[in-house]
Amino acid sequence: MPSLAEGQSRFIACLQQGPAHFPDDLFAEDRARALLGLKAHANTISHARLVALEDCYPRLHEHIGHEDFHRLSRAYVEQRAVMASDLNHIGAGFPAFLQERGYGGENIDLARIEWAWLESYRSAEALPLALTDIATLGEADLLAFPVAPHPAMRLIGLTAPLSPALAELAGMESDALMIARPEAQILLHPLSATERAIAEKIPGCTNMGNLLAHALELEEEATAMQPIIKLIQAGALTPVEGN
Repeated sequence: MPSLAEGQSRFIACLQQGPAHFPDDLFAEDRARALLGLKAHANTISHARLVALEDCYPRLHEHIGHEDFHRLSRAYVEQRAVMASDLNHIGAGFPAFLQERGYGGENIDLARIEWAWLESYRSAEALPLALTDIATLGEADLLAFPVAPHPAMRLIGLTAPLSPALAELAGMESDALMIARPEAQILLHPLSATERAIAEKIPGCTNMGNLLAHALELEEEATAMQPIIKLIQAGALTPVEGN
């Protein structure tokens, strides 16, 4: 008799790869009845995958239309790597899949934004750095103030104009979009090329001095703090504990 793990593996293979992988010795009932039950179970799993993917990309679904989205979804979830994915991560490869299928940058960017939104939503809680945390610091203390990227911050470089599906950003031009969740609400922030370049440096910065040094490479001294202030107000940073 196969072990429980072996039985589970063979059962899953049958669900994913069809009747050719039917485990004859795994069920008490005859083959026809077992296959009927497996088919119903497989249909339930397939439906769950499709619903999970739709939940990942509601704006893209509405933007390209139900028929196109449903057709893409079916082709996507039938890939072996996607079949092996849990429902929480099932949509991770969908933007790349759109690119493989020849979809334009606007739709791919929208998918990347929606997945980043979901990652931000699921990320750990953390206290955002506030301007009041550093407003009264002297120069030396300000430069030494330790910071880290807020765990909910996501940065998406754009390859096309923002999709009309992002109605709240209509008419805005940006080089990148930052997603942040400083409090309960998740917010979208269009960034200029300079703001994007500074935001990209945040993961490698250990303190405010590091971040300001990068800003000074891109801005005049008199204006170097402006993009940093915008990133702080957006919730891109968190103070490092122990200070």
